[in-house]
Amino acid sequence: MLTLSSILLWGITDILLKKSLDYFDSLSQHKTFIWIGLVAALSGVVAAFSSETLLDSIRMLTDNLYLIPVTVFYVVAMFFGLLGAKHLDASVVSPLENIDGALTAIILYIFFFFTGRSYVTDSIGILDIIGTVAITMGVILLGIQEQKLSKQEINLAEDKKKHRLGALALLFPIAYNLADAASMVAMGITVSGEADVNIPDIDFFFFECLGFTLIGAFVWLYLLIAKKHAYNPFKKTELPRLGAAACETLGTLTFTVAVGISPILTAPIASSYCFVTIILARIFLKERLTRKQYLSVAFVMAGIALLGISEIISA
Repeated sequence: MLTLSSILLWGITDILLKKSLDYFDSLSQHKTFIWIGLVAALSGVVAAFSSETLLDSIRMLTDNLYLIPVTVFYVVAMFFGLLGAKHLDASVVSPLENIDGALTAIILYIFFFFTGRSYVTDSIGILDIIGTVAITMGVILLGIQEQKLSKQEINLAEDKKKHRLGALALLFPIAYNLADAASMVAMGITVSGEADVNIPDIDFFFFECLGFTLIGAFVWLYLLIAKKHAYNPFKKTELPRLGAAACETLGTLTFTVAVGISPILTAPIASSYCFVTIILARIFLKERLTRKQYLSVAFVMAGIALLGISEIISA
């Protein structure tokens, strides 16, 4: 139930994020991030009062300083996620932000191959291979389609264009996946109790909230000092950002607790939230992809499903 809650909340988050991001406002992703930081600050306070082990976790963190970057991996991922949502359809960017398993497998395979340790990957099963190939094909096809659509829009007015960056826009969800994969691995290790360093799930959530809060405050000051823009996040027009931040933070909380219960099964199941996003995007954002785009997305989603099934079976 915790994982299903994350799936629904993150699907709603994707829709509200898309509503809050404006291509013609170069600072819109900064403004949305500030709201995520504000909600995270409130959530962090609640988490701090709910935890009976926070002081021990803080001491553990100060004794193992390498854990500090671990708690901000997802913060970095979120900023790339905002850029991806700004330049791509929600129906496209959501599946692309769930290919971290395949991306990690490809990177590890290349690393082990060139270091003469390709035998390490012998445990990869047929479902993993097919899933990774399907995702790779889907991403390549999506890149081709984004580039074609960008060229078709070259003579349109600037406010009518939807694919301004072409295939380059796919770099944002790929960067998101790299940071998110690091976040999930780190979370699985630290909250599962299987490692020497064990941070309870509620404390890990507090540290993530603290990371979002501090960087959100830095972004707010950046807008004020560097951009000379006094952003007021409490105007009525900012409500979509509040909703997106609230759903994102609640989704992260339920996901973190679920990982503490079952670190192996939670991640592949949670990756299916892109199905919810696509349905909601069609209903509320009126998104209509081309047939080739839907085919490309289908390859990606099939690959994600196969990797999830493989991980569940192996567990």
